[in-house]
This record gives sequence, C-alpha cells and structure tokens, in this order.
Amino acid sequence: MNGEAARQGRPDTSPEPHPHDSSSGGRSRPSAAQLAVTPGAFLSRTDLRALGLERRAVDAIFRELPVVSLPGYSRPLIEAEDYRALIAKSTYSGDRVRPCRVESPR
Repeated sequence: MNGEAARQGRPDTSPEPHPHDSSSGGRSRPSAAQLAVTPGAFLSRTDLRALGLERRAVDAIFRELPVVSLPGYSRPLIEAEDYRALIAKSTYSGDRVRPCRVESPR
C-alpha cells in the first residue's frame, strides 16, 4: 500500500497488480467489465460486485439466471450473455412502463 495513502486512511490506487490477479505465464485475468462483454465468458459473484452491484442485486441476479456449477469448483457462475440479456430486459428507458411492485396479500 502506498505509505501516504495508508497514513491518511485512503485506499491504495497505485497501478501495481494484485498478486492473485495473474495466472501462470504472467497474464492477468480480464476485468469484470471485459468479461461482461466477452462472448462465452462466465461471471462470478465477485465479478458482479466489481461491476458496481451491491450484494442484494447480485443475489437477485443469481436467483433469476441459470447457475453453472462446475464439478470440483466451489464458485457458482452465470453466463455473461445471460447477464447482459437480463440487464436489457430489466432496463426501462421510456419506451415501456416499469412494472410496479406487487404487494403480497395478507
């Protein structure tokens, strides 16, 4: 961490890569934003958080979309294409009325 930033309680913004961000061969992992637009890519909960979504939004996305669970791998994944389709379907830009919240009967 940058010494001055640490003393002032600010996050480190130095360009040094995090040691867990690179795989063998010195290549770094694509960013969440890059993965979100890459055909055939998968997104984890961590990727969705990196895109700026809070935990409740991430949970809602994982409840709505088919989840990929690979044998021997503990992190659930979703397909980036499914994520983009959900965002498009859930975006209301004046061409249609946003649905109102339905209260459950008591």
